[in-house]
Amino acid sequence: MASAVSQSTLDHLARRLDELAAQFPTRPEAVEPVTLADDIATLSHHLQHAVERAQQRFTAPATVHAPERLVLVRLARATAGMAHALDTLTQALSYATTGFQRETVPDLAHTHLRNDPQVLRMLTAKKYVAARARLRNTAADLRTAPPPAGPPAPRATRPAARTTATPQRTRS
Repeated sequence: MASAVSQSTLDHLARRLDELAAQFPTRPEAVEPVTLADDIATLSHHLQHAVERAQQRFTAPATVHAPERLVLVRLARATAGMAHALDTLTQALSYATTGFQRETVPDLAHTHLRNDPQVLRMLTAKKYVAARARLRNTAADLRTAPPPAGPPAPRATRPAARTTATPQRTRS
């Protein structure tokens, strides 16, 4: 039987995402295609592990109870955030390794800047910053536990009774 997915699982993943995001370069001079490829592989590994963990839990759906289902929903949302960051880094790798293609900046495709390493590093650094923000937001969402679901609290007061006012007669 697979172990349950709990808040501590989400906290662990959040720590890993924060550690990875902290290593991302923010300056064009710090961008290296080899490191970028390693970052993509690491994020891909974390994403794959999260998906496999969720799949394991649903091999026996009768054993997954309501509190764990809520955690699994949060894990699924986190995988979407991780996939978005992975897509952003993959675009950055495309910029860093192949230069300007149709998917990059079309206005620069026919200029001398199309293969300028500094311009490519600037674009890659911007993608890194976007991926870093996405991972940090995803990690924060993983740490934020929703309020416990319970029965609604009873009302403290009774609703006000409806009163109907009788119109006053005026004597003329």
